[in-house]
Amino acid sequence: MTLKTLTSASLAWSEVTARRMARHALTEPASDLGPADIARVLCGVHAQVLSAAELSIGRRIAGATRADVLRALWEDRTLIKTFGPRGTVHLLPATDLPTWTGALSALPSSVPTHPDPVRFTANQESGVITAIGDALADAELTVDELTEAIVHRTGPWAGERTMDAFQDNGHVGAS
Repeated sequence: MTLKTLTSASLAWSEVTARRMARHALTEPASDLGPADIARVLCGVHAQVLSAAELSIGRRIAGATRADVLRALWEDRTLIKTFGPRGTVHLLPATDLPTWTGALSALPSSVPTHPDPVRFTANQESGVITAIGDALADAELTVDELTEAIVHRTGPWAGERTMDAFQDNGHVGAS
């Protein structure tokens, strides 16, 4: 196939939009897809606010409720909540996590945007990562409980407020 062959196809924007709307189950809710399938079709569902992800997925599945999405995330574990495209929280299909991890790790890293007093030192970073692993080894913790566990294991510096974020000051447990 030549480049000329590839570029000779002609589609109107209305056709492109119609195809995308149908593919994303917006013209008619899918009856044969589950929450993880929808997340796959969409290349991740933005979940910075989880209720928005519940709505985004649930709207696309015939008869689905937010409970179906939450079940897929917390019980069936077919969805995973993690940092995805654009470095923001997304729901991704659990089976696709290795692909996403590989793809996102291939992106060039950017220079940290926060000044040195805001960032952890290498030793502090290592200590916090170890503390997170230790705290979660045998427990499921809320963000606040995890913050307390990290501070307990590393020292009060890990919980100090460092910068304005989301109308509050950011720290390890900021949500």
